[in-house]
Amino acid sequence: MALDRRRPGQNERRGKADAKEERSLFPVWTLIVLLGCACVWLGGAKIYQDQMAAYESYAAIRQAVSSETFYPGVTIDGTDLGGMSMSDAQALVSGRQAQTASAFSLVVAAGEKRWRITSQEVPVTFDAQTVLQRAWAVGRTGTLEERYAQIQHAAQNGVHFNMGFTYDRSAVAGLADIIADSLDVEMKDATLDAFDVNNRTFTFTEAKQGYRVDRERLCADIIAALDEGAYDRVIIPTGETLEPTLYRAQLEGLFGRISSFTTKTTKDKDRNTNIALSASALNGRVVLPGETLSFNECTGQRTGAKGYREAGAIAGGVLVDDTGGGVCQTSSTLFNAVVRADLKIVKRSAHSWPSSYVEKGEDATVNWPSLDFVFKNEGKFPVFVVAWYADQNVTVEIYGQMLENGMTIDLESEVTKTIKPSDELLYTFDASLPVGTRQNGREKRTGYEVDTYKVYKDSSGNEIERKKLWTTTYRASQKEILYNDGSGSEAQE
Repeated sequence: MALDRRRPGQNERRGKADAKEERSLFPVWTLIVLLGCACVWLGGAKIYQDQMAAYESYAAIRQAVSSETFYPGVTIDGTDLGGMSMSDAQALVSGRQAQTASAFSLVVAAGEKRWRITSQEVPVTFDAQTVLQRAWAVGRTGTLEERYAQIQHAAQNGVHFNMGFTYDRSAVAGLADIIADSLDVEMKDATLDAFDVNNRTFTFTEAKQGYRVDRERLCADIIAALDEGAYDRVIIPTGETLEPTLYRAQLEGLFGRISSFTTKTTKDKDRNTNIALSASALNGRVVLPGETLSFNECTGQRTGAKGYREAGAIAGGVLVDDTGGGVCQTSSTLFNAVVRADLKIVKRSAHSWPSSYVEKGEDATVNWPSLDFVFKNEGKFPVFVVAWYADQNVTVEIYGQMLENGMTIDLESEVTKTIKPSDELLYTFDASLPVGTRQNGREKRTGYEVDTYKVYKDSSGNEIERKKLWTTTYRASQKEILYNDGSGSEAQE
């Protein structure tokens, strides 16, 4: 065993020198380099890991957004379409549409009557394709990140759509009108039904209550139930009762004879026959509201075939025999009855000179077909004419709604001017006479101007109103001599 003969101080110095030599073998910069390399390696590893993570995330996003089906969490009417293709979803929606259309049904009831309103009567339109496109768009609009965010949101929170539909409201209104029409009951006032000419009696219809459906409310109730999907609701139409304004009992006291007028005829049998025939032609005539009655239309042409005879008539201011002569007395009698019934005179003409059977200004001449007497019924109810001849009297009565409060109407005429004819003879050439003959023509007659008034009287006969009807002019005429001296021209002596 060798002994270390160095001295203690020498050994200590030796140890320090060795240690210094060891340090020189691993300088400080080496450690710095090693540490730097380690950091670089670690940094590279981190970058690599981050890049790998980013790639994996991108790949996952790409895979997520590249689906050809609806994304999970996207629902229509509560059904999750996740994983369904568009064709699968369309088939699902079509089935729902069929179910909805089948369920779209409502009943309207009134008593024993029933009406069912379905999609057959009210066309239904669905928005399924629009909703499907909106649902399909979830996760398919925007940037990649936005699309992915939509997908994630749908999966976590859900994106919900409802399939709606619309229906033709105008069709509902039309159906409401059809239903209302079948339920409406026309209100009817009592009215005059008929008049028995022989018995002079009236018959009346009974009044009838009506009913009118509230169409606006019916339509609104149907639409409200359809909008709410309350298809089991039964809609009951409502409306109002329509009370008549006129009952039979009210009418019965309003109708009767309105007026009557009688004129005295002559003893001429032929003339009286014509008067009787024309009165018979008027008897039983009905004049409805707004209609007119023509004397000429009632009698037609007065001919022998109808039984009319030749009798005195005025033609061209001369009294001649004419088939149907005398019927002007019937027309004048009718005229007087019509005026007193407060009916409107449409057409009336006066004779060439005053008639003996009525006051001046109160006649109405007729002649087929040029001159006629026509009146009009402007009231609310029909009027009936009753006319007859008996015992040298012709009478015309008007029946219908009587004048108010017992009022009556009369005629009063006033001569305002008397026209004196010339005293000179008037000679008129008439080639129809035999040569060398003369005969009387027009007679000498005084003329008149006459004002005729329609006088209204109360039930006690007191005058309450007076209306001027017209002024009638009867022209004066000279005494006329007709002649034919063979000269072919007029002469005067």
